[in-house]
Amino acid sequence: PADARRALVVGWIGSPATEHYLLPLLPVLQAVCAGGRARLVLVGASAGLAQSLPGVPVQIQPWVEQTEAAQIADFDIGIMPLPDEPWERGKCGYKLIQYMACGLPVVASPVGVNRDIVEPGLTGYLAGDATQWQQAFETLLQDAALRQRLGAAGRQRVTQVYSMQVQGARIAALL
Repeated sequence: PADARRALVVGWIGSPATEHYLLPLLPVLQAVCAGGRARLVLVGASAGLAQSLPGVPVQIQPWVEQTEAAQIADFDIGIMPLPDEPWERGKCGYKLIQYMACGLPVVASPVGVNRDIVEPGLTGYLAGDATQWQQAFETLLQDAALRQRLGAAGRQRVTQVYSMQVQGARIAALL
């Protein structure tokens, strides 16, 4: 979590197959990271992606199952940008649930199940264009108490809706 003396961490977890979803955010990320206010940590991205994000301080970390939760917990904000296209509408939103389980506020594209997972203003923000992404980042960067409140609400939502205990009971009842 954030320390007032360091740049906030905007984090993303994924794979080389999905890292291209970050590229349309380049101008927003450049603005958000200007002056050392934030930096981008990418877990699971290819080493060469940083070259595609000029002007953005990027740290790329390999994905390791044993350290995945700790890597996410080191973020201050979790992101899930997606285009509104048929394939992406079918994605499961797992990374949002991971971020929220770690107590992070989230910013995501309003695509597919993301609309069901993120409760705008309660657990994070849905951002459909560059202006909305910028506004969400600015709001979160400037307000540590808000980040904590949204993160706590997200963690509670995961516990109440997406946890193994809740979903296991639902599956058992279906069977």
